[in-house]
Amino acid sequence: MPTFREGKLLFDFPAEWQVVHYDRDADLATGTAPGFYRRVVTNGGVKQVQAIDFVCLPLAAPKKLLFLEIKDDRLDTRAEGERRTLLYEAILSKVASTLAGLLLAERLRRQLPGDEVQPLACLSELPLIEVALFWLEPPVPSNTLRRIVKKDGKTLLQQRLTAKLLQWDMPFTLYNLTDADRLPIEWQAREV
Repeated sequence: MPTFREGKLLFDFPAEWQVVHYDRDADLATGTAPGFYRRVVTNGGVKQVQAIDFVCLPLAAPKKLLFLEIKDDRLDTRAEGERRTLLYEAILSKVASTLAGLLLAERLRRQLPGDEVQPLACLSELPLIEVALFWLEPPVPSNTLRRIVKKDGKTLLQQRLTAKLLQWDMPFTLYNLTDADRLPIEWQAREV
């Protein structure tokens, strides 16, 4: 079962899945090269693009991709509404930019043989694309009214992302560690 680290979290995926840490930076300590997104898409001065953290290709028929974004907001002190608005905008930007990057990877198939992203560069096959956000929020306030407002804000964020991504024909799911029983059976998350 391959395990990937994102911040202070570890993600375990099934061995038969192809998983790419899509927005991976180079790691000088381990000698790990940057991923396709850093090496090809943003290299050379391309600005205003973002990327999803993990792109996964589960072995399924018909072909399906999972875009998994990880957001750890536990130390974020911005107001709830501002944080949710920025997260909504960032997710949409990251999904659109990742689609563009995968299209570019498909076009560059001959120039980049054997690149880890190549099996995932299959947009011409019109795969089902699911988007999942694994979101860690700041601690829940002890005040009952604030807890309700926070829960309502989370529900609103989920509804907005679900509606917009369904316009793009992409189902959306929101996960967090407090709903660990809701995590998909296929992959798991845990703290380091």
